Amino acid sequence: MTTAPPDPAPRRAEDPLRGKLLDAAARVFARQGYDGTKILDIVREAGLSTGAVYGRFRSKNDLLREAIMVRSGSAARLGDDGVDRVADLVTRGASRIAEPLADHEAVRLEAYVTARREPEVARALSESVARWHDAAQPLVEAARGDGTIREDVDAEAVLFFVRALHLGLLLHRGSGLPGPDQDAWSALVAGVVASFGAPQPAPTAPGSEETP
Repeated sequence: MTTAPPDPAPRRAEDPLRGKLLDAAARVFARQGYDGTKILDIVREAGLSTGAVYGRFRSKNDLLREAIMVRSGSAARLGDDGVDRVADLVTRGASRIAEPLADHEAVRLEAYVTARREPEVARALSESVARWHDAAQPLVEAARGDGTIREDVDAEAVLFFVRALHLGLLLHRGSGLPGPDQDAWSALVAGVVASFGAPQPAPTAPGSEETP
């Protein structure tokens, strides 16, 4: 039986230098990419010694792995960001089609690319996705409760759609390529989200109500 690695978030709080290294790693990975990053680059960015790294991390893979896991802890705070339903999760992410990637987003994108070659990073990414899934699942239940997701719509398919949409937008934004008209895109996304829910009754025209 395998045991899941300990949650890195408490260790970061207990060890300020560890947190400093993870923040520096995120900035360097975002700026230079995984293959273009050396441990010495991270050490210099953090203003620390190489001993500070190897006393806390086994390798560059380990640094990237923990940077992914620390960031994934924010998934548990979806509600704190005003995201209370799956519709909010979709529309919030889909509204960002032009802005450059933040460091934590660039690290996540690097992780998806690196996971093809590095099993350790792939495992970290899988754990991160599992955390996000657990945090997002209550949003699906809330959406079922208010009718914005019909009972016959598969919840797992909805969550996969959300992840695929967000990842696709990370790729698009990272490329710097132009996107569609913002209003047209928002209208399309709103229509897709509306299709998850039960059809709404057509409004009754004024004066057409039946009289007893």
